Amino acid sequence: MDKSTLDNILEKHKAQPVGHGYIDIIVSRDNYKDFISDLVTSGYKIDSVSWWEWCEDKKENEYGLGGPESVFYKGWFSEIPVNVDDFNFSADTTKENIIQEILTKIETKSISFSDETATFKASNWLTPAIWLDVPDDWRNKYSA
Repeated sequence: MDKSTLDNILEKHKAQPVGHGYIDIIVSRDNYKDFISDLVTSGYKIDSVSWWEWCEDKKENEYGLGGPESVFYKGWFSEIPVNVDDFNFSADTTKENIIQEILTKIETKSISFSDETATFKASNWLTPAIWLDVPDDWRNKYSA
């Protein structure tokens, strides 16, 4: 597990960290499955998933609080104010089971708002962000 391998995985899957480190790595709905698989098979520990609203072009957000412009796509992300989904895997959990459990958590996600419920399956704007357990001093290339 090293930083350059992680940076290559992020670039390959067009995954964008928010802030300086490697939590809140926003990954598109088109790339999340292979991204998670590559992370886990390369030995990175996924701690949590947070949730973001994808706003194409200059579209105004409807659910989120605000956030960064995408460095890979035309649009921006707005953080949804809900608790993150945490993972705690035992040491004997296989990589395949870890990947499947994370994918299932994402694909079955449901968020209730005051007047509606959004699901990952039905809401194309609902976007996951992956939190990794890496050394605190690792900085991503997008941080200033």
